[in-house]
Amino acid sequence: MADLIQACLSHCTEAQKEAIQHVEGPLLVLAGAGSGKTRVITRRIAYLIAKGVDPKSILAITFTNKAAGEMRERVEQLGGTRGVWVATFHATCARILRMYADRLGYSADFSIYDTTDSLSVVKRAMKDLGMSMTEMPPGRMAQRISAAKNAFRSPSELESSGFSDGLVAPVYQRYEELLKRQNALDFDNLLLKTVELLAEQEEIRERLRERFRFLLVDEYQDTNRPRYLIAKTLAAKHRNFCATGDPDQSIYAWRGADINNILDFEKDYPDARVVRLEQNYRSTKRILKAASGLISRNLRRKEKALWTENVEGSQVRLRVCEDESDEARYIAEAVRDRIKAGDLDPSQVAVFYRTNAQSRAIETGFRTLAVPYTVVQGLEFYQRKEVKDLLAYLRLQANPSDAAALERIANVPPRKLGAASLNRFRVLSQETGAPLSEVLTHAEEAGVRGVGAKGAAALARLLGELIPFVDQGPAEALRQVVQRTRYREYLEGFDSAEDRIANVEELVTAATLYEVEEPEGGIIGFLERSALVSDVDDLDTDAKRVSLMTLHCAKGLEFDVVFIVGLEEGLIPLSREEVVENLEEERRLFFVGMTRARKELHLSYCSERTRFGRTGFCKPSRFIEEIPAEAIERAGKAAASMEPTFATAPKKRRKRASSLLEDAPFRTGDLVEHPTFGTGKVLGLSGFGEMRSAMVHFRSVGVKQLVLKYAGLEKA
Repeated sequence: MADLIQACLSHCTEAQKEAIQHVEGPLLVLAGAGSGKTRVITRRIAYLIAKGVDPKSILAITFTNKAAGEMRERVEQLGGTRGVWVATFHATCARILRMYADRLGYSADFSIYDTTDSLSVVKRAMKDLGMSMTEMPPGRMAQRISAAKNAFRSPSELESSGFSDGLVAPVYQRYEELLKRQNALDFDNLLLKTVELLAEQEEIRERLRERFRFLLVDEYQDTNRPRYLIAKTLAAKHRNFCATGDPDQSIYAWRGADINNILDFEKDYPDARVVRLEQNYRSTKRILKAASGLISRNLRRKEKALWTENVEGSQVRLRVCEDESDEARYIAEAVRDRIKAGDLDPSQVAVFYRTNAQSRAIETGFRTLAVPYTVVQGLEFYQRKEVKDLLAYLRLQANPSDAAALERIANVPPRKLGAASLNRFRVLSQETGAPLSEVLTHAEEAGVRGVGAKGAAALARLLGELIPFVDQGPAEALRQVVQRTRYREYLEGFDSAEDRIANVEELVTAATLYEVEEPEGGIIGFLERSALVSDVDDLDTDAKRVSLMTLHCAKGLEFDVVFIVGLEEGLIPLSREEVVENLEEERRLFFVGMTRARKELHLSYCSERTRFGRTGFCKPSRFIEEIPAEAIERAGKAAASMEPTFATAPKKRRKRASSLLEDAPFRTGDLVEHPTFGTGKVLGLSGFGEMRSAMVHFRSVGVKQLVLKYAGLEKA
């Protein structure tokens, strides 16, 4: 093991060695951007194994499947033995729940419902209760239920807390009942049911604590309350808990992430050792200076002094554009010319933006100049109709109680099993307690006749024919589904049939690769991986295309050349008022984007931009003035006339904003009601005339910036 120990410590800084060699007791690793965090985590795991720790007693939790795979591979390359449990929180919870599902009234073959599946169940719950879809849109209802779960609020608690919550409560209750009947868990329940299991089942809690003697959690700054409780509970006995993260990169408050989890780590563990990784290996000195100058304005952080031995590099370039089309053209031309000159690899270029809507102009610019690009949305593939159809067939093979899957493919390909007939089978299922898939052969009892009965019988036969292939793995099971349903022929009747058929082939390929990587995973494992894919898991870094993505998607990635567009008030930062908590998160998000760049960082904003169908003048982001002047170079037509921003003239700005908002219909602190988002609290107001807007925090969806003329807000 001496060779393994030497390999773990080679080419490491003293701070990295300190983190790697810490064995017993709590450890907080404050890992600055580009500081070799993954190296430290993987080598720490290998070091523990070299010191005699059983690999099976190590649990390492990461933020994405991609990160988990890379971590697992690196440990094995170092010579660490197999057996370490490396996975995301959701995958970890799914695995634990499959081991002990019966304790919660589920079977181990439960389905995992994505947001689309969950929405279909919400709609069914609303229909069962006779609730109008206009009373509260199903999408909005699903968001409210999810928010309630993450706040640990039960349906009964919602019922007594107000009109909007009162509407949600019965649907929430019915939704949970339907999930249980279908032996299914949504994303929220994967976490919450694990919290419930650990809290209520002492034997299991102690068994898991004893098994996982060493716990490592990456990206700890992005944990929410359920994740926090799971980690704290598992680590309670041995206290060998290593949390790794960076408060400066906490960007998921809108998903329920709580930065206090990492800021208060030393309160939870007073004897914790704290190691700061401050050497940056990624960026040039100027990029690092620009980013460090920006983030130093935040108050809620752990102080770090990032530094690098990399070259000085060119200055961060800021360009002022006329509008979003000019901005897109400037980027596309710059990238095209350098690709043609042979000094730029398109796969090493990325364009980041704050909102998905901004990608339209960028894509147009790239298409016009024939610059190869890809929009990074890993979830998109698994949301395509043909992919979801085939996965639904697999879900039914794994879990016959999955009514949402059956309803999806009941008439796909067409077999004349209409909605009315299917509803009668659904009623029979509810009356008898039998799964929907099992009552398909009881057409007479369900009151279904003619072509509907024949269609149900045909579907039942097909599902029966597929059963023998369950044990042959996901790839063969998919091939049988495609063959026996004549699914390719079915797709030929659609537009872009060729692309759809290619997606089918890609799905089978994904299943084949999964069998190589996880030979024991089977259909359930493949379905689990497909359900828990994240935005960047399928990013092909070898493809010769420029990557376009939101700043949130950029987390964990790096590129030689980065463009960040839309540096304007109302975009970056998205909020327009000086609400400290929101501004600090927006600043962190910008910081994350900046620190993805290795060699070059290009920033841009527009003099005017069209949003929500209206063109208006733009104000440069206050963050621009927070970047040290010596690290930034300005260019573009309006560079010389850039007006001061909030950072240089805060008193003048506040006075002006006050005068513009004297006749506002709401004031900061007012409670308001939105027709879709429900009850919220006004955090701030900005603008005037037709573009007057309010920043409102809604209990269900977080912070929204709304133009008052179109928002339909009323005082609550």
